[in-house]
Amino acid sequence: MKAVTYHGIRDVRVEVVPDPEIKKPTDVIVRVTKSAICGSDLHFYRGKVPMDEGFIVGHEFIGIVEETGSDVRLLKKGDKVVAPFWVSCGVCINCRNRVPTSCIGGGGCFGFGKAFGDIPGGQAEYVRVPFADSTLEKVPENIEDTKALFLGDIFSTGYFCAEWANIKPGDRVAVFGDGPIGLFATASARLFGPSLVITVGRHDFRLDVAKKLGSDLVINSRKEDPIHKILEVTDGRGVDAVLECIGSEEALSSAVKITRPAGTISFVGLFTGAVPIPMLDFYLKDLTLRGGVCPSKNYISQLLPLIENGKIDPTAIITHDLPLSETPKGYRLMDSKEENAIKVVLTP
Repeated sequence: MKAVTYHGIRDVRVEVVPDPEIKKPTDVIVRVTKSAICGSDLHFYRGKVPMDEGFIVGHEFIGIVEETGSDVRLLKKGDKVVAPFWVSCGVCINCRNRVPTSCIGGGGCFGFGKAFGDIPGGQAEYVRVPFADSTLEKVPENIEDTKALFLGDIFSTGYFCAEWANIKPGDRVAVFGDGPIGLFATASARLFGPSLVITVGRHDFRLDVAKKLGSDLVINSRKEDPIHKILEVTDGRGVDAVLECIGSEEALSSAVKITRPAGTISFVGLFTGAVPIPMLDFYLKDLTLRGGVCPSKNYISQLLPLIENGKIDPTAIITHDLPLSETPKGYRLMDSKEENAIKVVLTP
């Protein structure tokens, strides 16, 4: 089969590799119909996550079950399924406590190398899915692949960030980040009934999408100071909740400054190093800080009706749909943001 493999910093290639095979009775083989390049894939692309040469990458994919192991009970050949980015055994203490991204029973992230479970990824024609019954979710046939694809990661992650921000009807909310997760966080925040949603980013073409997804006010931080502007439009009080979707020290520090006393800061941005927090301000304002990696498995069935009912159209963020053979171009676009790239989808 053809698959996207890692070969060093900014070097991914489409190569012919052996087809995946059932290794354990709880495995299934999925024929991938759509996959995508995630912003977090840029971490290994830029050399921030170690990975062996030749490893198959990618963790966002949807497809059709082609083969099942002997112990698979909930899935059959021909089922349409979407994969959360994290494999979970379903029986360990963390899975039972609904934290599948902390699975200690053999779980891990698709396509992120040995440091994250050594599970080959889904930017490929076929993929082996361990613990298939507890990992995969079925998708109705009538839902387009591109609409259901993002349930496995970025849609769920954006919603998770909004949910953890404790947004109440009438609240004022600021979202830091105009990438795919920030855009889904903007759309998700709108669902909780706030009176004002502000999206802060650095690219006008992405902020235009934020407006379409429910943002009342967008701020390009390259052109104006978001702290000053947010305090201005909230009469100095600040916002009730901040959604940090970048993994930026500057954004987190700004969040402390613009969140009202007893407000909440929710973060899903990936911080790869130590981050200083202005603790005196945090302490004096009685703030709540929540965040982490989204347990997307928990959200897929919950969010699916929003797509079925047309409440949210996930395809609004797709800017490129490339054949799998052009994946290296897709990575370059995501890395450089050329051609106004927001989200690149891949078709095997």
